[in-house]
Amino acid sequence: MSDPAAQPRRGRGRPVGSDGASTREQILRAARELFSEVGYDRATFTDIAARADVTRTNINHYFRSKDDLYRTLFEADKGSVLTTGIADAQTRADLADRIAVFLRTAMQVDAEDRVYTRFLAASLFDALRNPELGDWATEQVDYVRGFLRAALETAAANEEIRPDVDIAAATEMLIAAIWGMAMYAGFVGTPEQLEPMIDQFIGLLRGALA
Repeated sequence: MSDPAAQPRRGRGRPVGSDGASTREQILRAARELFSEVGYDRATFTDIAARADVTRTNINHYFRSKDDLYRTLFEADKGSVLTTGIADAQTRADLADRIAVFLRTAMQVDAEDRVYTRFLAASLFDALRNPELGDWATEQVDYVRGFLRAALETAAANEEIRPDVDIAAATEMLIAAIWGMAMYAGFVGTPEQLEPMIDQFIGLLRGALA
């Protein structure tokens, strides 16, 4: 008879026969969906466990708290949508092209799995509603603000835009437009509707700033 003590032990809370990485991804996907649907305050580990078809103990194996789980999602989606979009945009020299590439990169993520864009849009409101999450909202907006301001300053230095353009005001205008599009992409429209909308927005931007 084999010695039970010699048998490999499962991690605490991991389902029998499960793969750790896939279980963690199940939990993250279910949490992303639920946070997007009901918000940070109303989502519970019990609800997330039911959506992911695991136990609450499974979730506690990977995440210490709801705050920990939420921050993990926030950082992952920031990387997949915002960081990727900005990196792609910075390969373009023209201001309008940079913003178009940034929006289309985010739209491509949305086309592949709408819940990513939905979560990023919803998480901003969650952070603004909850003082303990406020630093996330500031970080998210400032990250995009920095990209947009730098793009506008480069365009001004290259005389791509009119000298009377107020860089600070134009930056805030673009932030408002981009977050409005994120809400539209996540909750209202479809990728097919978003593509011509981006084309129209970029056309208006060229006319307004050039």
